[in-house]
Amino acid sequence: MPVFNYEALTTTGDVTAGTMEAASKPELVVKLRSMGYYPKSIDQVGKKKEKGFEFSLGRGRVRAKDVEFFSYQVSTLLNAAVSLPRALTITMGQVSSEGMRRVVEQVRSEVEQGASLADALSQHPRVFNELYVNMVKAGEEGGVINVVMERLADFAERQRTLKETVISALFYPAILILIAIGAVTILTFFVIPKFTVLYTDLNITLPLPTRVLLGGIGFVTSYWWAVVIASLVVFFGLRQYASSEEGKIFLDKLKLRLPIFGDVFQKFALSRFTRTLGTLQSNSVPLLQSLRVCKETIGNRIYRGAVESGEQAIARGASLSSTLEESGVFPELVTQLISIGEESAQLEQMFEKLAEYYDLEIKKSLERLTSILSPIIILIMGVLVGFIAVAMILPIFQASTMIGGG
Repeated sequence: MPVFNYEALTTTGDVTAGTMEAASKPELVVKLRSMGYYPKSIDQVGKKKEKGFEFSLGRGRVRAKDVEFFSYQVSTLLNAAVSLPRALTITMGQVSSEGMRRVVEQVRSEVEQGASLADALSQHPRVFNELYVNMVKAGEEGGVINVVMERLADFAERQRTLKETVISALFYPAILILIAIGAVTILTFFVIPKFTVLYTDLNITLPLPTRVLLGGIGFVTSYWWAVVIASLVVFFGLRQYASSEEGKIFLDKLKLRLPIFGDVFQKFALSRFTRTLGTLQSNSVPLLQSLRVCKETIGNRIYRGAVESGEQAIARGASLSSTLEESGVFPELVTQLISIGEESAQLEQMFEKLAEYYDLEIKKSLERLTSILSPIIILIMGVLVGFIAVAMILPIFQASTMIGGG
């Protein structure tokens, strides 16, 4: 009989791991559930772990919108009183992604063998994250899986809309930067060399701006290999540092302190925090378990560290609002509204209001950011191109003056 290594959550939210024999993964899932465990990952001992096809190129790749469609489709069918296995079968025929179709097929097979939907989804962590699985689990236990699937689809749609807003807001500045790079490249490699030949024929002392420009271009042209090597060393060195825990914390701190951009990064983190926590709370997921899931979705280690440090205090009976306030990183608006939610027993509603507020603030901030960035980029581009133009024209004026004076 096959042997499996497993990692699971206990009823108290702690993580446990071990080894157990079972005829198949679904059978092991049933055994673990009977012990009060909620599997996070199961791997067969001695079997090479397959790479997730979710990230393969082409039609096998699973995208966020595929998961969103899956959630909407299943919720619609369940609301129409279709059984879960039948709903999964119908959904499998509707999804356009080959990768998603294979995932749904495996999920349906495990459900038909007795596994819960949450346990079946947990076997595909690259497609269904911990937030998704925990919400489905809460929906199954509360008998409202159809409502939960609908909320998950709505949550995914909001996240996608927000992402599209960011891309749209940064599209114009990105185009300006590309135009600037293109203009400087054309001037450097096609226009300036022709002027250089002219200056050599004139045999005059070049002004300082021209010498600086030609010296910089000459250095890059003569020692391009050194520039490439130095750039690669710096790039990989920074990349290595950024991948370390110390580097990640430093970068997350830097993001929040950046002028103009820092405010946007903060609002993104707070939006994810409030939206995720509100969604989990509205589905009756215990607060401590919600925080454990939520801190993985914040996207900033400063806020994640604040949540982690407050978990023990909350477990001892401290309120969430006081714990977040003591961390010193959450705005007063967040802590005050959470405090009101705790006092009025409407915590999930307060989280939803905060999430909507920060989503709106993000859109406003991005609009302001775009209105600020565009003139700055145009100004930098104008100064750079102007410097090149002046540096190229000055020697001609100087030569004309000498000829006229002569």
